[in-house]
Amino acid sequence: MSESKSFFKQPFFILCFLEFFERFGYYGFNYISIYFYIAKLGFSESTATTLMGGFAALTYVFNAVGGYVADNVLGIKRTMFTGAILLFLGYAALSIGSNFSPLFIYTALALIILGSCLFKPAPTNLIASIYGQDKNTLDATYTYFYMSINMGSFCASLMIPMLAKNVGYTAALLVCSAGVLVGIVYNLKNYAMIKQVDNALGLAKLSPKKIAPFAFSLVAGLIFISVMLQNDKLINLLLTVASIAIFGYFIWQLIRESNHAQRRKMIVAIILLFYAVVFFVIYQQKNTSFMLFNKHHVNLHFLGWEINPQSVPGFLGTGGIILLSPVFAAIYRKLGTNDLSLPYKFAIGLLFSSCAYGLLYFVCLATDPSQQISFGWEILAISVFFASSELLISALGVSLMAQLVPDRMRGFAIGMWFITSALGIKLGSFIASLVANNSAKSSTERYDLATQIASFNNYEHLFRNIFLLGLSAAIIAWLLGGKLTRMINNK
Repeated sequence: MSESKSFFKQPFFILCFLEFFERFGYYGFNYISIYFYIAKLGFSESTATTLMGGFAALTYVFNAVGGYVADNVLGIKRTMFTGAILLFLGYAALSIGSNFSPLFIYTALALIILGSCLFKPAPTNLIASIYGQDKNTLDATYTYFYMSINMGSFCASLMIPMLAKNVGYTAALLVCSAGVLVGIVYNLKNYAMIKQVDNALGLAKLSPKKIAPFAFSLVAGLIFISVMLQNDKLINLLLTVASIAIFGYFIWQLIRESNHAQRRKMIVAIILLFYAVVFFVIYQQKNTSFMLFNKHHVNLHFLGWEINPQSVPGFLGTGGIILLSPVFAAIYRKLGTNDLSLPYKFAIGLLFSSCAYGLLYFVCLATDPSQQISFGWEILAISVFFASSELLISALGVSLMAQLVPDRMRGFAIGMWFITSALGIKLGSFIASLVANNSAKSSTERYDLATQIASFNNYEHLFRNIFLLGLSAAIIAWLLGGKLTRMINNK
């Protein structure tokens, strides 16, 4: 009993617990967002997919700013708790405000974006502070961390779409808000266990001179993002400018780095970040194209159950991650110093992600376009191939930044990892919107036969193109793997 109690008081569990509920809220809304935009804003499937991509991209694009705030303004834990409070308020406002006016929806979405950008880099940064000294076990540590936070996504995939369908969006989003509050309360109750885990700024007293500018920036950011969400072209412009600025700052840091071995590692980091962009373009199809493909072209009657298409990406993806994470972590620990390097892991991850879509492409080829494919194929594609690719790329992204960048800019660098998510998600959502229906404005609308066949063929071509993109990137990444590994290891 005492051992169990001590585990639940460990810093690793405490941080995982808060991350669990942050992901529960984020993915809970993510899984219902396309239908939510259709119902509340009267959007078509295509327009709703575009807004989903813009929202998701903005939750990641400012993560480097969140890392900067943690490194230079508030400290890591203060930044984390500030972000969590904004998330709690954002989901509550989205739940209640969506019943009154679209303006409330955009303002609530902006609150969630700001909260996510402040929160997201912090737990991974704190994990690196605790366990970052042992580089050999860091991949395994982050794999377990990734597994634990995906449990939040898994639970959300089961609960939130069901609540949205049977009770309504207000109740579903209130549950997202309440979950974040539970995570905050638990962390505050056990704060003594993480009190000394922070950077130097976080362990020092907060300077009053920094509070007013930070508060002003939050209000300005809220207004700015609320407006931007209503104009996709502005989001694209921001992503372009932010990417240039953030990568430009990183390259400037690389140029001024005096340690040649460290400089080579930073060059490898930049190359792997480009791989990550390709992965996240593919990744976003899981939450957009897959969900809409499920709705129209997959037989969701499985083993006597009628499956909600909104639940499929999260249920299968996170379920696979939870089951496979201990396997991958055990392999890393077993291999020890013989473990594959990050460049090779990224290459294999790209291969697995391409296989998920290659499988669906060949299944579509063998299926009459007027018919539906078996749900069993999606179980294999998402739970095995795609979950494996996530564990090899997305789960190890923060490990990548912790291992390859100097400690002085670790918070910024972890935030920079998330800019790859923003770019990939936005590009992926744009691609998904090209094959989504541009006229359907009801989440229950069904296609006539001609539209059914045309839509099926469009998705078949999409899956083929994604398969070829991922396969090409995987081959190039594998061929460069040896060179990049030598650059990492060369002292």
